[in-house]
Amino acid sequence: MEINPSIFRGYDIRGLVGKDLNPEVAEQIGKAYGTFLLKRGINSAVVGHDCRETSEPYSEAITKGILSTGVYVIDIGLALAGNIYWAQHYFKAGGCVSISASHNPAEYNGFKLGTGLSSTMVSQDIEELRQILDKEEFSQGKGNLEKKEIKEEYFNDLMGRFPHPFKFKAVIDPSHSTPAAFVPELLKRVGCEVVCTHCEIDGTFPIGTPDPTSNEVAQRLSRKVMEERADLGLSYDSDGDRIGVVDDKGNILWNDILVAIFASDVLEKNKGAKIVFNTLCSKVVEDVIQQNKGIDIMWRTGHSFIKAKAQEEKALFAGELSGHFYFLDKFYPHDDGCYSTLRLLNYLSGRKKSLSEVVSGLPKYISSPEIKIYCADDKKVSLMEKISLILKKDFPQSQVIDDDRAGDGVRLNMEEGMFVIRYSQNGPYLTVKFEAKVKEDYNRLKNYIQKLLKSYPEIDWGSKINVNTEALVK
Repeated sequence: MEINPSIFRGYDIRGLVGKDLNPEVAEQIGKAYGTFLLKRGINSAVVGHDCRETSEPYSEAITKGILSTGVYVIDIGLALAGNIYWAQHYFKAGGCVSISASHNPAEYNGFKLGTGLSSTMVSQDIEELRQILDKEEFSQGKGNLEKKEIKEEYFNDLMGRFPHPFKFKAVIDPSHSTPAAFVPELLKRVGCEVVCTHCEIDGTFPIGTPDPTSNEVAQRLSRKVMEERADLGLSYDSDGDRIGVVDDKGNILWNDILVAIFASDVLEKNKGAKIVFNTLCSKVVEDVIQQNKGIDIMWRTGHSFIKAKAQEEKALFAGELSGHFYFLDKFYPHDDGCYSTLRLLNYLSGRKKSLSEVVSGLPKYISSPEIKIYCADDKKVSLMEKISLILKKDFPQSQVIDDDRAGDGVRLNMEEGMFVIRYSQNGPYLTVKFEAKVKEDYNRLKNYIQKLLKSYPEIDWGSKINVNTEALVK
């Protein structure tokens, strides 16, 4: 079977519905994945899916493929990514499949594939899966299928980890996506007053992509928080492993601020602990880790890469600007938006401070949102090499990071700010982030970046996939 090679990304499989993906492709991927698991001595897998219109049929198809290899499948139905990882531990299943395209638009779908408890595929694993698919040398067997409902057990485990009740008024905006079936109920159970907005599940995403890093989503959440006079607002992506937060004053907190807050929380009781964060994070993260006597480790962007690095370094916390957080001090070593939410509420409750008061105590930088801008998959890698050379020429006194720490991009570290650009592993776009201590330097850097990027015809400024590009042109 011909399968578009571009769907195989750095840490998952993702493509356009109907063009790259269909049930037949999903079934073939299931056959290859079951074969992949058996080669590692793994004979069971948890399967769950988000609310996209194609997710349930793709789930059925990939399950059919996995079963044909002899692997035992536990289907937990509509689920969050963190819910699926949790179920691996609950059922002692080494494999897992999450059917979702996360924060991509509704016309996309995809698969995150497990390689062990809380572990997902990275580049070399996905290349091996491709080779199995190409050769079509699939294991043969007859696996058993069980359907399980585990939300109650999952909620009980999460709630048992925190001394609730939490007395917060929280606005929840999941953009009509999967977390609407989980988060409001969980927060009500731990004592919160919950204001639901856009909590009716609709896999077409009628008000736009559920992306908590989107300025449009964040501004919408901010307005609702102010209207409701809430203590905070929370948004989520389609598989619920990433969160976005607005404070009690309606201020949008880009997630590197949460990385800094969570890092300080972990380091309060674990001086000298290692903290891993991705290249896109603000300098405030390094500042806070060093102030709290931690060891800061910058690493390449991507949930699988960060998760693997955290485990390799025996770090106690890891976080990304995108909103993936890993609490290895007290939880399983995977990202879980529900756990991250409760961890934040617990932090605020213990300090008896509002979120805006906590943020006011952090070092200050003027930061852009996470900007996403279209660049074709076959152009984006070579573009990074060109930009790295230009930055080294234009900023000879600053540090240009283009090694393994940057991975798929380049970061410019200056005394009073930074600029990072990287290509996405799961879509045809670049991600840009920049900051400075003072507005004049921020605007100067913004104008430089805009001029730099507009010099490349590979970049499409009018693409529907773009997010927050107004931060570069206004």
